This record gives sequence, structure tokens and C-alpha cells, in this order.
Amino acid sequence: MRLGTHFKLAIILNKHQKKIIICSILMQSMNWKSNSLQRILGIFLQSVHALQKVIDTLAWLGVSISTDSINCAICSLSTESENALRELGQSLLASYTYDNSDVNLKSEVPQAEKSNDSLKHLTFGLLFPLGHGITLEDLKCSEKSWKRSALNPHVLESNLPHHQTWRDLIDIHPKPSNNSHLLWHEQFNAWLFLNDLCMHGPEYFHQFKSSIQLPCTIEQIPLIKMPIFAARAMDINNSTVSGNIRAVIDLLEQGGITDCSTTLDSESDSPNISSYVVLVHGDLGTGERL
Repeated sequence: MRLGTHFKLAIILNKHQKKIIICSILMQSMNWKSNSLQRILGIFLQSVHALQKVIDTLAWLGVSISTDSINCAICSLSTESENALRELGQSLLASYTYDNSDVNLKSEVPQAEKSNDSLKHLTFGLLFPLGHGITLEDLKCSEKSWKRSALNPHVLESNLPHHQTWRDLIDIHPKPSNNSHLLWHEQFNAWLFLNDLCMHGPEYFHQFKSSIQLPCTIEQIPLIKMPIFAARAMDINNSTVSGNIRAVIDLLEQGGITDCSTTLDSESDSPNISSYVVLVHGDLGTGERL
């Protein structure tokens, strides 16, 4: 019975898809600007490396747009992405993140000698805005941070912050005021144990699932929708010190931030970030090599 219902549903959806395709072809034949479906299919065909003759054939049938239109659309999307990256980066309310990725570029042309140079070391990056009410004044602490940094060769020992470990996280919040003999982290551990026991433990404990109360909220970070902007892939191997430096510089340039003292463009609109801190997220190599 269930298989028959799913089969009927598949037939209905298939009919709707055919109607949408036919209507889209008719709409484009009347107005060439009405090509939403054709643009989606064209960019999809380009992304899966479809042959140009296949795309052009589908374009003549009215199912896709031509390869020239696809290239123009991709160039337009790239320009919009570059402008969005620059606008976000120059606001200084952005955070940068990057990581390495190894891509094996296999050659389709047979070669007499096998080469081991097909493995390409690339670096990918993302930019996302700093939300939750963060302002420029919150980030204007570069000088203060440098005075208290252990990397500063002229730092005073009295200015160095106290060395903290993970044990300090246990006392980061005051003792609870809900008349419990357990600390905050102990209450959370107890709730997690009971929740796992009733969710994944023996079937007998499943009946107590509804009686478990949620843990108390201490400092809840509000949930917001955060847009993420993909940066251009970089032909950089960040497994070295110079590679990490180049990756960060390239990401900042994509965000519209350059060193005004080294550029020859007198009309550069790059902001001065000397007074501000820039948040960069990377892997273990970021902390070891930068």
C-alpha cells in the first residue's frame, strides 16, 4: 500500500516537472529574458563540465542558455561576489577563515612517463560578518593587545596577562543560585548523563524522557542568521610560514584591505587597520607559523 502511494506521488511530481519545463520553454520563446530555469540548468551543466555541443543543443531546444550566456552570467556573479567581499572587508567588521585543501588534478591525456605533480596544494577562505552587536570600538584595541602580547620583544613583565588553562573555565561563572549543591558544569554533566540514558540507554529508561528538565541558561548567545561569503581559491600551500603569510595577505586583499605604504595606487580606498584587530581563523599551522 505504501509503495503504491509513493509510486503515485512520483508520477504526480514527474507530471508537474514536465509542465514546468514546457511552460518555461514557451515563456522563453515569447520573451528571451524569461529564462530562470534555463539559467539554472545552464550553470549546472557548466559546473559538471558538460560538453559545449551538449549545452548548445539544449539551448537550441530552449532548455538551457548558450555557453556565451553562461560565461557572462558567471562573470557577473563573480563581480558581485568580489564587490560583496570588498564591502564586508572594508567595514572591518569581518572575520577571515582559511584552510588548506589538496586536489589531485589527473590528466586525461596519456603520458609516457608518470608524473607525481598532479597533487595541487590549494587554500580556500571564507569571510563572515561579526554579529551580536560588535562595533568598531570593540575592535579598536590593537595597541593595547600588542602591549600585553608575549610576542612583543619590549613588553613589560608586569603587563603580561596571567597564564590560564582549561581549568580556569570551570570557575568562569559564579556558583549557582538555584539552591543546588552542584556547580554549573556539574549540573550540565548530570543533565547530559540523564538525557543520554533516557535517549540511548535501555528501553526501560525511555519512559522518563519527558520528566527531564532542560538545564538552566547562564549566558545564552542569541541565534542569528549569518551570511557567509566564499573567497577566491588561492594557489598557496599554507603548510609553511611564508605560505600562511601569503594566504592571510591574499585574503585581506580580497576583502579590500591592502598595505597603503607598499601600493602605488594613490587613490586606494583601503582603510587603515593599524588601530584595529582582525580576527583570523585557521588550523594548527596558523598558530604555529604566524
